[in-house]
Amino acid sequence: MKTRKRTTTGVSLAVVCLLLASPLGAGDKKALAETALVAGTVFRDPGFALPGAEVVITVKTPPEGVKPPKPQKTKSDSRGEFVFHVPPVKAEYLVSASASGYGREEKIALVSGGPERVDIYFTLKPVKP
Repeated sequence: MKTRKRTTTGVSLAVVCLLLASPLGAGDKKALAETALVAGTVFRDPGFALPGAEVVITVKTPPEGVKPPKPQKTKSDSRGEFVFHVPPVKAEYLVSASASGYGREEKIALVSGGPERVDIYFTLKPVKP
C-alpha cells in the first residue's frame, strides 16, 4: 500500500498570490511611498542596543507649503530601533534620545524631499549619580 504525502505548497502559494493582489497590500505601499522616514538606533556606551529609550522628533525648520507636524514621541524597541513617518518635503528636524540613567543626545535630520529614509544613530552615555 502506497502512502501519500500531503503538501500545502499549493494552498500556501494561493494565499500568497491573494495577499499580493489585494487592494490592502497596494494601499499600504502607496501610503509608505508618500512619507519620508526618520529612523535609527539607540545604543548605550560601549555599543549595545538600548531598548526603551524615549526618542522625540520636532520640526526645526518647517516643511515648505505644509502645516508643521506636531512633535512625535516613541520608545526604541528591543533592538534599540525607532522610526518616524514625516511629510516627504524639504525640512529640518531635531531628534533627541534619552533614557533613565543615561544622558540626553540630540541630532539633526535633514529631509531633502520625496519618499526617503534618513538614518540617525545615538550612543547614550551613563550619567554619574
